[in-house]
Parts: sequence; C-alpha cells; structure tokens
Amino acid sequence: MSLSRIDTVFFGFDSHDVENLLRLINGLPAAQKIVIRETPKNKQSGNIRFLFTFLDLIVRGGIFRMETKPKESLNILMSERFTFQHSEINPNTLPSSYSKWCSATHEGSYDDMRKDISKALGIS
Repeated sequence: MSLSRIDTVFFGFDSHDVENLLRLINGLPAAQKIVIRETPKNKQSGNIRFLFTFLDLIVRGGIFRMETKPKESLNILMSERFTFQHSEINPNTLPSSYSKWCSATHEGSYDDMRKDISKALGIS
C-alpha cells in the first residue's frame, strides 16, 4: 500500500489523518487519532463496519476471524488510534460488533464496501 495512492477524498482524511495512518502502518505512536468520517445509513455516530473492513484490508493477514489475543489487541488499537467524526469508539461494543461483522462478511454483505475501500486504498 502506498500513501500516495490513497484517495483521501473517499476517506475524508485530512493531512493529520494521512500522517497518523503512515505512523500506524510503520508501527510508530500516533500524534492524533485517525478520524473515520464515513457514516452509516442508520445515522449512528460512526460506521464500525467500515472501519473493520478498512483494517481487514490494511492489516497484514487481515482481521477476519481472529483468535482471542489478537482480537483484544485489535480492540485496543481501534480505541487508541481511531475515532469517529462526532464520537469516540465505544470499546465495550467492539466484541459484538466484530462478531456481527465477521458473520456478515462471510455472507458477502460487505463485498461492495470492500471493493470501494480497496480501490480507494489503491490496492484493487
């Protein structure tokens, strides 16, 4: 993945988000949280399924059907490194949201979202 190929408009990333994404990819501490501005159709504060799909594409090996320990690390990563535009990510809802995302992903529910995100990441 090349940061120069990322469609920052698609993600709504500002320069701070891009800088912090680069820091995340390189395993460096973040100066600020990366803001996920994509909002779901149900008008909740943020789209956790979008974030799971995004991470599944950028994390080596993906995040689909992870074991318990890596999943706990994923929850910490999401809480510490990402935020939604108008609210923080609730770490208490991550396990159930992840489980629902895995089931829906297995059924192909997020195939179109995956294609769009892949294209915007320049990895399609």
